[in-house]
Amino acid sequence: MPTYHEEWVEYTRHTSLELLVPPHDSNLRRTSLGVATFNLVATIVGGGVLSLPLAFARAGIVLTSFMLLVAAVITEFSLYLLCSCARRTGSTSYMEIARCAFGEVAELGMSVLLWLFLCGVLVAYFVLMMGIYAPLLWSLWQNLKNPEEEDEEMPIDFGPTVLICILLLVSPFLLKKNLYSLRHICYVGFMSVCIIAISISVRAYQRNVFVHEYIGAGTTKAPRIKYASMDWSDILFSFPICVLAFLCSFNIVEVHGALTNPTRNRIRGVIHNAVFASFFLFLFFSLAGYFFAYDDCKGNIFLNFDPSDPLITVGRLGMGVTLTFGTPVVLLPCREAFLSICSQTEEIIKKRNNSIKTLEETSLIQDGNQCRNDLIQNYSSLVTHVDSSAENMQSRCVHVFTTLMIVTSAYYLAVSVPNVAIVWSVLGSTMGMLIGFVVPCACYLKIRRDKGMRLINIGAWALLCFSMVLTLACTYITIQENFEQNNL
Repeated sequence: MPTYHEEWVEYTRHTSLELLVPPHDSNLRRTSLGVATFNLVATIVGGGVLSLPLAFARAGIVLTSFMLLVAAVITEFSLYLLCSCARRTGSTSYMEIARCAFGEVAELGMSVLLWLFLCGVLVAYFVLMMGIYAPLLWSLWQNLKNPEEEDEEMPIDFGPTVLICILLLVSPFLLKKNLYSLRHICYVGFMSVCIIAISISVRAYQRNVFVHEYIGAGTTKAPRIKYASMDWSDILFSFPICVLAFLCSFNIVEVHGALTNPTRNRIRGVIHNAVFASFFLFLFFSLAGYFFAYDDCKGNIFLNFDPSDPLITVGRLGMGVTLTFGTPVVLLPCREAFLSICSQTEEIIKKRNNSIKTLEETSLIQDGNQCRNDLIQNYSSLVTHVDSSAENMQSRCVHVFTTLMIVTSAYYLAVSVPNVAIVWSVLGSTMGMLIGFVVPCACYLKIRRDKGMRLINIGAWALLCFSMVLTLACTYITIQENFEQNNL
């Protein structure tokens, strides 16, 4: 006869059954462990790495290295929480997890958060593209115009003009509804970052070995190394940049859904290997950039180098191409998020106006299976609606108008902000913290609330409180610093 404890253990195991979508042995799961790890690394490594040297310059190399490690550890934990939520509810996306945990209003809130976050990413991309292309093109123009004379200073309006030309060139991609042909652009970005890191490390070595060539003849005194800042504003400015560099919460559920033999240990291994491979790459890149420019690090490290430097130009062009064709890749979900906000708001208003009729229907959605079925039905109806109205002129007008509205707004903000580090800091301190840590922890604690205070639940509670406090503190410091700079 089984004891009471054995019966209880068997019951708890039964209540912890997992809903894998696609199923464990599905043919749709074709990604091996190594490929999944590389895909996640390529997703993590992006334009945000160009601002990491500034974070090291602000907070110091030892303190920022520690903050980068903390960001890696809590990111790994948060990604695992999201995968656990997906396994318990059968969700196939970040948005579905939020809906299963907190309902339709939470899904609407996540759509708003995603739209705002992606708009911020577009602004950062535009600022980076101006910083990459404008100096190169101006230097090329000066060499063609007066090859033997000293270069003139680049006009202020040259960067925005170059950006407009780039956006016009990629405008056919900006209006597309399917960008399958650009699905591998993140790999170009990853290889570009690797090339840039090596190039900058060579220049940093030359900078510190041949000191007199960089800081003036007759002196051999190297700049003072900043190990740690005692100013809280520097720390709270730098930490969001570190956090944002690892942000890939919207992609991890899809990576989990494509992994072959998706055991917990395998997905944990993918997350751990990808996050810490990115950590070491970020650390190498940041230290190389810092030891080249020291306290003069710019928000875009490329701005610390001569545009005609051939060693840096290859990586600069690679990152420029990545950002250029990455813009439509970011714009597509940004536009879809905005349109889904409208449709979700309309749906919620209709349901509340007919609350008596829908009360019995909504009461049926109680567990993960029923929530999953409801999501699939809603998704099927949405696809049917989109397919049936694709040729409708009104739908096309809305599509074009929404695209122009988002691009124009992002362009205006990009030419208004002083540097890209401010954009990354604002995104990291607000939406980055919410998307990366607050929402995943809250969803896990809601979905797994019946498990009591286990070690992982305690960790989720600790990360939730830690990230909420940091969100408020970092947001306050970022806003205060920007306000003070604007008043100078």
